[in-house]
Amino acid sequence: MARYEINYLDGTADTVTTEGVEYDTEAGDYTFFTEGKVVALAPVINVRSVIRHEVAVIG
Repeated sequence: MARYEINYLDGTADTVTTEGVEYDTEAGDYTFFTEGKVVALAPVINVRSVIRHEVAVIG
């Protein structure tokens, strides 16, 4: 798992913890997924950056 920090052009930000992210050229968005299921979408036109932060697994 990784934590993704999504920074938007309007100065706001979101954080999503997922297995991965893909850029969908047809939809024009970043698709965040866990266990093959979509958990978040971020439209590319509004995104300034997506930063990946590793999440430590304890146990």
